Amino acid sequence: MSIRVLPPETAAKIAAGEVIQRPSSVVKELIENSLDAGATRIEVYLEEGGKSLIRVADNGEGIAPHEVELAVKRFATSKLETAEDLVRISSFGFRGEALGSIAEVSELSIETQKQGSESGILMRVHAGKMVSREEVVRMPGTTVTVSRLFFNLPARRAFLKSEPYERRLVLEVVRNYAICFNDVYFDVKGPKQTYACYQPQDDWITRLKEILPDLKNVELIPIGASHSQLSVKGVIVRPDQARELSRMQRTFFNSRPVLYRAIFRAVLEGFGPQPGSQIPFFVLMLSSPPELLDANIHPAKTEVRYRDERFLFDYISQLVRKGLHGQTVANLDIVERPGFRRGSEWISEMDAKQLSMDTNPSLQTRIEGTLDETDVTGVKGVTGVTGTGGATSGEYRESADEHPKAFRESQTSFWQLQNSYILAQIASGLVIVDQHAAHERILYEQMLERLSSNSAKQPLLFPLIVELTPEEFATFEEIESELSELGLDAEPFGPNQVMVETLPADSRMSASDLRELFREFNATSEVKLGNRDRMAALISCKAAVKAGRALSQAEMESLINRLFSCKNPYFCPHGRPTVIKFTMDDLDKRFGRI
Repeated sequence: MSIRVLPPETAAKIAAGEVIQRPSSVVKELIENSLDAGATRIEVYLEEGGKSLIRVADNGEGIAPHEVELAVKRFATSKLETAEDLVRISSFGFRGEALGSIAEVSELSIETQKQGSESGILMRVHAGKMVSREEVVRMPGTTVTVSRLFFNLPARRAFLKSEPYERRLVLEVVRNYAICFNDVYFDVKGPKQTYACYQPQDDWITRLKEILPDLKNVELIPIGASHSQLSVKGVIVRPDQARELSRMQRTFFNSRPVLYRAIFRAVLEGFGPQPGSQIPFFVLMLSSPPELLDANIHPAKTEVRYRDERFLFDYISQLVRKGLHGQTVANLDIVERPGFRRGSEWISEMDAKQLSMDTNPSLQTRIEGTLDETDVTGVKGVTGVTGTGGATSGEYRESADEHPKAFRESQTSFWQLQNSYILAQIASGLVIVDQHAAHERILYEQMLERLSSNSAKQPLLFPLIVELTPEEFATFEEIESELSELGLDAEPFGPNQVMVETLPADSRMSASDLRELFREFNATSEVKLGNRDRMAALISCKAAVKAGRALSQAEMESLINRLFSCKNPYFCPHGRPTVIKFTMDDLDKRFGRI
């Protein structure tokens, strides 16, 4: 196949596709133009999530009549004169690609009037070509309307998703700029409702709490420092308060929302090890001289690179560490207890625990082995379990007879530790069941079975009203039918509210639990793509019995019965163990018997 030069129209469409991927890309570029123009009020209007129409109006300085046609030509910009200006650029736009790229793949109109002018211009463009221009009189500022996005790129348009999905991405773009520009008014509207409205605020933290209402219930730790090369201000949250906020990180560099792995790694370093896979919450605003930051890496300008990344990493990690210092000291509930003797030494319980871990590092691995059938059937009331060990009933009875008669005939079959763990005697020793993880597994498998059997739901006597953010409400609209299939029926109830009428059978959820659930839905990409397994896992986590709740003997027995009737009883849907086993050998060794 011979090499040939692409026609200008084809080349323009390809280039436009690098800058504009979906409606949220259009909104991002237009908001940045408005901010560069000094706007203090930015209004966004959407139809079909922006797929059929996007309108962004501002009260900025406007465009001079003789420059309107230039504004939609590629590489026409007021921000640069020479290549040397690239290293000093401080505006959002500078390449002159945004409006030209949008115009190439849509029907676009620009209505604008320059500050101080008596009239303005309305210009219409179709696929990059001007079709009309007329004089208008309006308030100073600019309104850009984008219709039929990707009408001439059907393959690209086919990849756009549902209206709620595209709207949610637009809302995410708007709130990112709203956080950074707290003195600017933003709103997002549709044909029938207002999706978001952010009034100007005196400080950015007040705006942050307006956008992320969950922050009102946690202690924000401010951090900040200034250096000739880098200034940082931001907030972090103590790890023990950040569990439900872990997916809300934000980083801004020179007022630009960015994705920067070096900054993320620096924050993780500052926080230190976190339990499980928890990610700390943070919002950071960094600023540096323009010549130290390269924002010209990607056409969408979402990636940047700082000149001295080693300095950046150390600076941020130390700042986070200092912010946490004195804030994360746990209040230990220490009760003096008598020690016990090992050999000739008296050892406190805390020292003994540490000593046992130090001298027996493999114990944790050995006690988390899978329970076999002999073990499981040794728990009173557990029946019908298919284990992996292959033990027969006769083998179990022979094994059970080895245990002291007093324990086998005890009326107390189960014990609850700290209202969180269930202890039960088995043929070969002791099992400890995490009541929350166990109930998660039970509910998870029930919900997956419900998908194929259409089992009954649990109607609520009084429906629960749940307040959502605009983004969470958009996510709910995307997955409403999938939630119903899993047993959770809900419907819109006022602006950014849903009314929950049924829950999955055998589940318990308060309005607060449901609020957290929808937050998790919004933060989980697999859920947004309709992954029912992931939805079921999240629902089961919120609906399961919580640690700290006292259970009766009957409840404990029922829980363990149902756990070991599951297809996979040994792990919760998130991969945590539900059961840990201590064999008699383990216990004998810990007590120095062998």
